[in-house]
Amino acid sequence: MLGGRLLTGVLAFCNWVTHFALLNLLWIAGTLMGGIVLGIAPSTVAMYTVTRKQVMGDDNVPLTRTFFSAYRQEFFRANGAALILTVIGWLCFYDLHFFRQMEGTIYVFLTYVLMAACLTFIILLTYFLPVYVHYNLKLKQIFKQALLIGFLKPSNLILMIVTSLSTYYFFISFPGFIPLFGFTIFAHLNMWIGLKCFETIEEIKLESNAA
Repeated sequence: MLGGRLLTGVLAFCNWVTHFALLNLLWIAGTLMGGIVLGIAPSTVAMYTVTRKQVMGDDNVPLTRTFFSAYRQEFFRANGAALILTVIGWLCFYDLHFFRQMEGTIYVFLTYVLMAACLTFIILLTYFLPVYVHYNLKLKQIFKQALLIGFLKPSNLILMIVTSLSTYYFFISFPGFIPLFGFTIFAHLNMWIGLKCFETIEEIKLESNAA
């Protein structure tokens, strides 16, 4: 009995490792297919699409087919979103660096304003991909929904950030694991926390409507 449970556990662990490794290889392949610059955004969205299905309990996800279907379907929209996020991020951090070098009350005030803008941008980035693949929304609505959820659920946001930083430092300490499943583990953790947050919000909405 004990041997059977141990074997089942080992097989389940091997399946998860294989899943992470294959998905990570697909992410790398998709990124290279788009010449890195145009490939990283749709490849990441495709990875999150697969991850969402897995986290929601679909253990029989056709990995390659689901990945490349999402990759083709979201190629242009994902790149458009990536461009917008890149521009916003560059403006936030460039302006913050610029104003921090200036002296005077107005520049101090602008520095704090931009620090708040940078924090808002980090919140947006944290929830953007889980919202992108979970809800059928237009880009403008995805931005709004990601920010709204981030501000409504600060505890989940902190958990996401702590998890992200922990994952980052783990792979910095053990870089040999990065080519195997570094990005996919991060995506699974991010998506899992995101889905738990979405479920909580949906339950609150249902209770509100019932009342």
